[in-house]
Amino acid sequence: MTQEEVALSAGTDAGYLSRIERGDRLPSLMLLENIAKTLGTKPSAIYAAAEELENPSQTESIESLFREDFSEDGLNLRLAFRNLTRTNQRIAVELLRALQRTQP
Repeated sequence: MTQEEVALSAGTDAGYLSRIERGDRLPSLMLLENIAKTLGTKPSAIYAAAEELENPSQTESIESLFREDFSEDGLNLRLAFRNLTRTNQRIAVELLRALQRTQP
């Protein structure tokens, strides 16, 4: 998604979103939740990424937190996930984690 698309979907404008990204502004909790929902993640993941920027000694990098899969399957998965209820999203995440554990 472009910055403009994220901003529009989250209910703000691209300029304000850019200022948030640069650390010049702090979003309201509602806007943070809208941004997270638009990106298909949780506000806590955004906080974790921000903490990683401030503390790069942590083992997981910011890139791994927000790595995008632009393959057709990846995009279809994101679209399907967004259409699930919150409860079903949690179930889907747990199913994916269980599948990961079975990988060789």
